[in-house]
Amino acid sequence: MVDKKKRRRRDDWTPPPKSAARLAAERDMRQFKALQSLPPVPQRRVILAGYGMALLLFAMFLGFLLPSLWVVEDLRSRGVPVAAEVLDTSNNKYGDVSKVEVRFEGPDGAVETELHDVAGKYPEGLFPGAVVDVTYDPRAPGRALTTGWVENPPMVSSPLLVTGALTPPVLGLAVFITIRRRRLLKERKRITAS
Repeated sequence: MVDKKKRRRRDDWTPPPKSAARLAAERDMRQFKALQSLPPVPQRRVILAGYGMALLLFAMFLGFLLPSLWVVEDLRSRGVPVAAEVLDTSNNKYGDVSKVEVRFEGPDGAVETELHDVAGKYPEGLFPGAVVDVTYDPRAPGRALTTGWVENPPMVSSPLLVTGALTPPVLGLAVFITIRRRRLLKERKRITAS
């Protein structure tokens, strides 16, 4: 009679040892799968573009704000108030005033100039032929502003609000992407080191 082979129980069975090449291949496959599961790393140029846009928006914000403040302060300290006649006004494509030309008597005769803007904004309600009080700089008569705006300048304008409101979120997004890139690179380094 033939001897029956003793059947092994499952818990008795051990797999044969794996070769070093097979172990290395399995490790490489685990690393590959782990790296594939990670999201893509943000590129440096995206981060630099974010910081560049934030810097540009902040520069535009200061470009709208500071020259207006300087003109107002100069006219408050040494400005001469006079009555001026409005020669021409023009509107931009949105219907806002984009230019106001006035004529007034300066120290060397009649001066025709454009009113200076305050934070990208021009006075409303002026029409050709109207008389308005302006304050001009005797050193540079081309720098003129309505007297009401010299005393109480409107520091809130659309360009100022838009650039001021967009700067922090754009900067925050650039910082967030930078931090995310660093974390993803650390995670990739940890996966490839194991």
